[in-house]
Amino acid sequence: MPRQEPEEYQFIHRRAGHVMVAYDNRLFVWGGYMELPHSESYTLMTPSKCLYHSAIDVFMYDPLLNTWTRRMSNGHIPLQLSGSCAAVHHQHMYLFGGWTNNTSDEYENSSNSLWRLHLPSLTWELLFPEGIPPFPCDKAACWVFKNRFYVFGGFGPARELHSMSGVKVTFVRDNIFPSGWIDQLVYYDIENNKWVWPETQGPKPSPRAAHTADVTGDKVFIFGGRFKEARMNDLHCLDLTNMIWSGNLTESAVQETPEGRSWHTFNFVSENKAVIYGGFNTSQQVLKDIWVLDVNNGKWQQSHNVHAGPVLWHTSAVGFPGEVTFYGGIKNNLLDYSQPKDHAEDLLVLRFSPPSLQRLGIEVVGKHREKLQEQWHLLPQTLQHILEVRSCSNSINNNPPSVMLIQH
Repeated sequence: MPRQEPEEYQFIHRRAGHVMVAYDNRLFVWGGYMELPHSESYTLMTPSKCLYHSAIDVFMYDPLLNTWTRRMSNGHIPLQLSGSCAAVHHQHMYLFGGWTNNTSDEYENSSNSLWRLHLPSLTWELLFPEGIPPFPCDKAACWVFKNRFYVFGGFGPARELHSMSGVKVTFVRDNIFPSGWIDQLVYYDIENNKWVWPETQGPKPSPRAAHTADVTGDKVFIFGGRFKEARMNDLHCLDLTNMIWSGNLTESAVQETPEGRSWHTFNFVSENKAVIYGGFNTSQQVLKDIWVLDVNNGKWQQSHNVHAGPVLWHTSAVGFPGEVTFYGGIKNNLLDYSQPKDHAEDLLVLRFSPPSLQRLGIEVVGKHREKLQEQWHLLPQTLQHILEVRSCSNSINNNPPSVMLIQH
């Protein structure tokens, strides 16, 4: 009798609350969970029926070869987590926080641990920094600037603030759970292995979770997220050189702006342009709109020519200049407990500039394989290998991603 793979290996693309980063022109995916069907009705207070993906596995997607590869990591393997945040510094992915199902507490499983994954060798290390650590939380946003790994916001349990001498932080408790929203801004000093709570000036964003952040130059932009019952559309900028907050830039926008949302993505595709996709609004609708922000003039523009599906709690990464890839998430209301959850399992690629001539040629030749395969032997061996790998069926999923070119 053939051995049956674990369920998470049969449905590895049914994934939400995971992390994805770009490194060496490949995308690395880790963690998250898969929603399972409920045989009986359930409510917000019912323990979720879900299956967490294996923490030892790292999945890599190679856009050039169009292949998924599963690799076993080694070292100090993290807990199984969802809602963590991750960012890359040189050859390492730093992973902070998240929600684990490995504890006995049904309602408070937040983590404030910090792991580091060496991406070339897939070796994990659990870090033990000096200093005051961040609040345990999930759904925080993070980024890297110079030799610092920053964390902002999140949703997690209260802490004894008297034990955090000199730290200015606001915690607002939820009306149902013993957790709440946090406006923490803290960074991990990579060179000195230390948590630091920097002083800032200007109007700091309110506490929030399930927001997004990305860096361009020496500035980080933070958009949206949930605070209490509101899912916001405010945009804030922090100058990482002088540590001054801009205040809410959405208030001064001269044109239409995206509606408030959480569980969305936000990525810079060039020095001055960022793209937002999907999310969940205050009316609990799953969004499918795509917006482009020009930070030079503060203008938003919605892309009406792109037909993308609704999705929330997905991930995104810029693997090539001018190209952002979206992966995973859930396509229907995560908080509607009367219906099963529908996972988004396909890749979506948005191109804001054409790819290299080599990539474009490989994609066109591969698309017309039946007509051109007899002539592949005339190509250099490297290109023959790429085309053969792209056309084989032994990858985890070799379906081509949906690729759309956006003109802005």
